[in-house]
Amino acid sequence: MAEEPALIKVAGITEEKDGSVTYKFDISDGAREKIIDEGLRLILYCGTAGVDLQDVYDWILSQAGNPDGD
Repeated sequence: MAEEPALIKVAGITEEKDGSVTYKFDISDGAREKIIDEGLRLILYCGTAGVDLQDVYDWILSQAGNPDGD
């Protein structure tokens, strides 16, 4: 039997009065399980290495480089 695809679908986007945006997602059971597994793995790795999660997110964004090409 084939594995169920992990699907994440944007179900709604609402712009709030304060300018923020609220997103709603439809997430398949397979995607939910993968998100939980990867999230827990990231937390455990960070805890073991003594690295703050925000530092990891900042590093990931820094890998995108400068969109202006500088």
